[in-house]
Amino acid sequence: MKLLRVLDTSTFRRVGGTSEIRVDVRVLAATNRELPAMVRQGLFREDLFYRLSTISLHVPPLRERDGDVDLLARYFVAQLNERFDRRKRIGEAALEMLRGHDWPGNVRELKHAIEAALVLCDGDEVRPEHLVAAIRRPALAVPPPSNDRLPTLDELERDHIRRVLDAVHGHRGQAAKALGISERNLYRKLREMGLAH
Repeated sequence: MKLLRVLDTSTFRRVGGTSEIRVDVRVLAATNRELPAMVRQGLFREDLFYRLSTISLHVPPLRERDGDVDLLARYFVAQLNERFDRRKRIGEAALEMLRGHDWPGNVRELKHAIEAALVLCDGDEVRPEHLVAAIRRPALAVPPPSNDRLPTLDELERDHIRRVLDAVHGHRGQAAKALGISERNLYRKLREMGLAH
């Protein structure tokens, strides 16, 4: 209601203030929700929806934009190379794997995947094995069973965390970023697995 009032009158009052302050602003809003359906269900204010939707632009999800994955992946590699003063590139095999992913997290997920891959990449070229498990999953090979026993999920997780820590030479901040979890969460897992030093 307060936001709607500011949009309608171009004025607002500070918390604890007594006078109206006039503003000249434009609002750019974005969502991944179906707002018209939410309005019909009573989950979003109809008057606010019409006030915000003066000009609407639909941006399709990354999985529907063929070719954008390559462009964005190369852009993020260049951006991160500049930030960290590196000269890495993304290989064709890794790009092929990126193209096959559904990208439920859209561009933000791709950016984090590239950042994690660059952390794990010890050479000049990002290869499929540098990509996070969620992207490699279709091609992720389960180690052959020993004594007809498949490894448990805990064992696979422990091995993966060890491999990531080895790849980043024990740097927990980089490992957490590559794994897509917080440092605190990583430290908790290391304690639970008996890997904390």
